[in-house]
Amino acid sequence: MDIAAQGAQPHLDSLMQDLEKYDLLKHAVELDAYGLTVIPPEKMGVDKAWVTRLRDAILRTCEKRNDIEIGAPEDASPDDVKKSFLNSWYLLQEDEVFVEAALNPQVLTIARWLCGQSTVLAGHTWIIKPETKHGLGLHSDAHGIPPGGGHIAHVANLSWLCTDYASADDGPTVFVPGSHRYGRATLPHESKLDETPYPVVPLHGEAGSLAVWHGATWHGSHPRKNPGLRVTLVQVFMRMHMRPIHHWQREEISSNLLSKYPELERVLGLESLYPYKEHNQHPERVGPFMQTGTDPFA
Repeated sequence: MDIAAQGAQPHLDSLMQDLEKYDLLKHAVELDAYGLTVIPPEKMGVDKAWVTRLRDAILRTCEKRNDIEIGAPEDASPDDVKKSFLNSWYLLQEDEVFVEAALNPQVLTIARWLCGQSTVLAGHTWIIKPETKHGLGLHSDAHGIPPGGGHIAHVANLSWLCTDYASADDGPTVFVPGSHRYGRATLPHESKLDETPYPVVPLHGEAGSLAVWHGATWHGSHPRKNPGLRVTLVQVFMRMHMRPIHHWQREEISSNLLSKYPELERVLGLESLYPYKEHNQHPERVGPFMQTGTDPFA
């Protein structure tokens, strides 16, 4: 029996048909079971030339925005990319390949599987990772969502791998499979990779793969020991309800009102971490914003 052909749930039925069309059913199951999956290039419908276009567009945009010269990614040193983490958002109009990356049919199918037909591309950024002695501790991407936020994915990460993630020495992302079901962010004693009581698995995939994870899945990264760069395009999709009805801008609000009513700044979210501009200009806001992941009253 083909349930999707019955037309009982049109939003879901069309998704099921697309999952079958693009051979993504296994990956949809892995997302439900483990909170992560890696879709290989042959299923993404991209070739090496397209992946090179995407990688080069990232590096070229980084060079232009940050007035640096990276050169060939396989030869770049940590000194070449000291400022590569700056000015990494709002890429859409830099090169059409970023639009292609977002509108890839397989990307949209799996994003809508996680976050519904009305999901939106909330932001995208690059990660350019050189040799480093430091990794990244376990954390969740579901920032601002308190424990008990529901079994659904409010946010999802769909990252294009622009270089190979072949071994631990490439500095790959690592995951705690199934952690999306915990429904909360990591606690301090759980976040350090060398101390966490949870088993972690590394992300392996060749360039052109799409790494996908539920926003609540705990993940971090190993240090990169190999020379050259790990290059990734991170695409963040969110459910429509994650968008505010109105984004209050400080310049819209009378300075007299803000002075007279100090609580107004907090109520309007003028001190919130989101939305990012070109980069995080207020690191002091990160902690309070992420506290809601473990404390619903934060």
